[in-house]
Amino acid sequence: MMGPGMMMGPGMMGGRGFGFFCNPRMAGFAEWRISQFEGTLKPTDAQKTLLNDLKAASAKAAEIITKDCPATPPSKPTERLALAEKRLEAMQQAIKTVRPAFQAFYDALDDKQKTMLEAAGPRRWGWRHWRWPWSEE
Repeated sequence: MMGPGMMMGPGMMGGRGFGFFCNPRMAGFAEWRISQFEGTLKPTDAQKTLLNDLKAASAKAAEIITKDCPATPPSKPTERLALAEKRLEAMQQAIKTVRPAFQAFYDALDDKQKTMLEAAGPRRWGWRHWRWPWSEE
C-alpha cells in the first residue's frame, strides 16, 4: 500500500504504535543505560556525583517527553502534524536537558573509561544488528 508520496501515520510507527511516540526512552539515556555506565565504568566518587546529576537530568528529560502526551492519536491530519511538531520540540528540550550533564560526566572520565563507554555503544545496549546508514560495517 505504501508508495511514493505516501506518509506514515501514528498507527504505522513500528510495532509499538502511537504509544511509542511519547516513550521517554526515545530521548536516549534511559535509566537502565545509566546503571550500565556505573557497572561498566566503575566511577570514582567525584564521577558518581556527576553520574547522579546525569540521572537527575535524565529523569527531567523523561518528564518533558511524557508531559502533555495524549492517550490516543488525534483524528485530523493537521492535528497529527501539530502533535508531531510539539513532540519534536519536547525531544529537543529533553536533549538540551541531558546533554550538559552527560558532557560533564564524560569529560570527568579517564581515557580507559572513555574507551569502554565508546565500545559499549548501541549494539551493546540491546540494539542487535543495528547499522547506522553511514557506517561501513
